[in-house]
Amino acid sequence: MSFGGHVNDMVNKIKQNAALKNARRKKFKSGNDYSKIKIIKTTYNIPKLSKSDLNTFKQKIVKVAAKEKRKQQLYWILGAISVLISILIFNFVDF
Repeated sequence: MSFGGHVNDMVNKIKQNAALKNARRKKFKSGNDYSKIKIIKTTYNIPKLSKSDLNTFKQKIVKVAAKEKRKQQLYWILGAISVLISILIFNFVDF
């Protein structure tokens, strides 16, 4: 039965972890006292937009999203074409 000291090492690590449990308990016990938290609602200063401003803002977001989508499609198409060209080059050209 040659375990190469692995079992002994595991037993030592379990003892070390058990010795550290009290230190961890003290550290986490003091920081988790949620009974003393004051219940105050956070107020946010969100600007109000008129309907016309809101519509222009929405249209701007749609345009930016469409432009980003076109750019991603272009990258995918160019990547696929480059992969196909490299496959064709390496399959049909003798080096």
